[in-house]
Amino acid sequence: MPLDFLGAVLAEGTDRIPYYEQLKRVAPYVIAGSAMKYWSRGATNPWERKLHGKVYLVTGATTQGMGTSVVLEMARLGAQLIILSRNIDEWTTDWVNDLRDRSENNLIYTEQCDLSNLWQVRKFATGWLDNAPPRRLDGVIVMSGEMEPWGIPRLSPPQRKSSLEGLELQMATNFAGVFHLLDLLVPSFKAQPPDRDVRIIVTTCWLQSMGDVNVQDPLWQNVKYKSALKHFASSKLQLGLCMLELQRRITKAIVEEKAGGVERTGLNVSVTLVQPGTMKSHSLRRVLSNGSVILLILLYCILLYPWLFLLTKSGRRGAQSVLYALMTPELEEINLKTAEVKYISDCSIMKFARKEFTDESLQAQLYANTQRDILSLEKRMAIKRNQLKGQTKAKSTK
Repeated sequence: MPLDFLGAVLAEGTDRIPYYEQLKRVAPYVIAGSAMKYWSRGATNPWERKLHGKVYLVTGATTQGMGTSVVLEMARLGAQLIILSRNIDEWTTDWVNDLRDRSENNLIYTEQCDLSNLWQVRKFATGWLDNAPPRRLDGVIVMSGEMEPWGIPRLSPPQRKSSLEGLELQMATNFAGVFHLLDLLVPSFKAQPPDRDVRIIVTTCWLQSMGDVNVQDPLWQNVKYKSALKHFASSKLQLGLCMLELQRRITKAIVEEKAGGVERTGLNVSVTLVQPGTMKSHSLRRVLSNGSVILLILLYCILLYPWLFLLTKSGRRGAQSVLYALMTPELEEINLKTAEVKYISDCSIMKFARKEFTDESLQAQLYANTQRDILSLEKRMAIKRNQLKGQTKAKSTK
């Protein structure tokens, strides 16, 4: 049948094609839209490796978008996953059971660890390190993030949301909590044998280019709150800069340790920043709708959705760059010449745009000051907890 139709068209011309004139008018738009969608979907991860026996800590996995796509693929490849979740409730339990069924992998577990809560982060990290011999750890994949609606200043003044310790919520979740977790886990990274390929993968966002670096007050405790966007962008920028210093510290510590007299390069532990692209995520919906259900329906679901469909990625497509960073042989010790942090976007290694990424002294100072301020904040909160316990105990004895 198709051959008969094509033969008729060749013999008698396009008049044999039904609705040819209408198709001719629509075709350029269809082709342009298809080309735009093909471009915006991004690259596909070309690598795959078996992950049987490997153990990974993962944050931001329960998003039903990029995070879920990443852990589903990792589970299918045999990885043992410890997923850090803000809450362990009935929904989380059902989600984990569904992930086990879909991947046919029962080695998937959840641990409660709210990254906006520095005390919970320390409790988890301390529990992880309190083990002899040291636990196996093949990598940490950080995909969690908090993005508050930016708001319309004239219609709704910016509302600052705070963490339990009093930090701005985005700065606490995106920067302080992630920094604290990875900083505390440095002994675990160092304890891994030299033949183990350990990958620390941290997702970032192109909005970091709009952020500021506050070296003296890295947790932004004394900064006046003007917009959610500024805090979000700055939290991502500061985290990226600290990751460069984290890589140097881990590498230096491994080289200097020389456990058992074995010379090591330290390159078996790599830190990678991944920019997955703009996706149709929960964060994007919250920002575009300004947290309003009415705006979500009118603006996101009706007015902007055709453009979002063409210009943004799905969660599965955004996951490709994270999976690339996890599986590419470019990050294996044998292929690394230096301990420089790699920046991956669209399954390719890119260059950093901001000049701060070349300033090692700035990164070192920012890292040290963040350690100092987190420790100070933890001490203050510990005093408050002890005072509260004392008051509660006093009331119970009356």
